[in-house]
Amino acid sequence: MRQNRDIARANSTQSLRIRNLENETSRLLAENLGLREQILRLQNEVENGKAQRVADLTGLLKSQLEAKLLELGALVAGLGDESAPKKKSPRAGKLMRASPSTSPDQRNWKNMLNLSEAVEGRLPPILENKLFPRRTLE
Repeated sequence: MRQNRDIARANSTQSLRIRNLENETSRLLAENLGLREQILRLQNEVENGKAQRVADLTGLLKSQLEAKLLELGALVAGLGDESAPKKKSPRAGKLMRASPSTSPDQRNWKNMLNLSEAVEGRLPPILENKLFPRRTLE
């Protein structure tokens, strides 16, 4: 009988322990489900936030592109206008005056250069011990 009471007591202790563990398991499963729900909700918020940022950035880029297109349209429209006065640089005028004022001697001298010297843009060589007079550049 004593052995039977000890077995019943151990059985009752083990039953209480099993119930406590089952309750703890149920509580942990419920917490696990709650945490999974929270994870899914946060992931959706992150995805929606990214989508919103992409949409905002797209809108910003679109407005910048439209502004540039308007600017290009204004430039293209201005290409056909002849009313805009053209400014000539003083340097361009000097260059145009310098080329017609070349003397005939200079033109002849340039024609007398051999091909390699004319291509390289150098003056003809000065020969040592030359007995006849040399031409000048003027």
